[in-house]
Amino acid sequence: MVPDDAFYEKKMTCIYCSSPFVTQKVRSRFSVPYKIDSDFCPHFREGNYNPHYYFVNVCPECGFAFSEEFSDHFPVGTKEAIKLGIANKWTKRDFGQFRESKQAIETYKLAILAGSLKKEKNAVLAGLSLRLAWLYRAEGIFDQEKRFLALALQSYEESFLYSDFTGTSMSELRVLFMVGELSRRLGQPEKAIAYFSKIIQHKEANEEPKIVNLARKQWQEMIEEKRRKKD
Repeated sequence: MVPDDAFYEKKMTCIYCSSPFVTQKVRSRFSVPYKIDSDFCPHFREGNYNPHYYFVNVCPECGFAFSEEFSDHFPVGTKEAIKLGIANKWTKRDFGQFRESKQAIETYKLAILAGSLKKEKNAVLAGLSLRLAWLYRAEGIFDQEKRFLALALQSYEESFLYSDFTGTSMSELRVLFMVGELSRRLGQPEKAIAYFSKIIQHKEANEEPKIVNLARKQWQEMIEEKRRKKD
């Protein structure tokens, strides 16, 4: 049974069709992870709830799915693309209640589609793919986890290339770290080492010591592993 005070209702307005709706969010005291993986994936014990299940908001009227990281701006032609690709095909459903893993996964797939049609920033799309990979990890569906880690990696690389992380929750150092860490997890050690090195040598390294220390730790472990394999 879900405690009544573990969740609260949040009033939303769809950024596509302007319809008002209500969705659930988890209170912070009920979403304390007992461990966090090196790519920032949180793990929760029973009695705590994964806030990432509720990261995506889905408009029940038009089906447009978005996070609070989406911008309000729709480039020319994207609203028509969303109408054809989402709204015209949508069967009204309400994702605003308690979500099981299956519903949470569906919301991310809807948001990735919506964000792609909207031409949302690569950094935002990367975050969606990464969180979806985490959900699959928790379910033990590792082929799908790997699939969405790869999509996240591609989007983070493009975000770094075009510097489109500006104005998001991501900094250049954090984007670099995610490229390095996801490359490491996907069996691309040389790329991972190169990106961790970029962080350690970055001109703004002093501004984010936590990220730099994480990168240095991963870099050292990978260099040592590389030496062991040579020996």
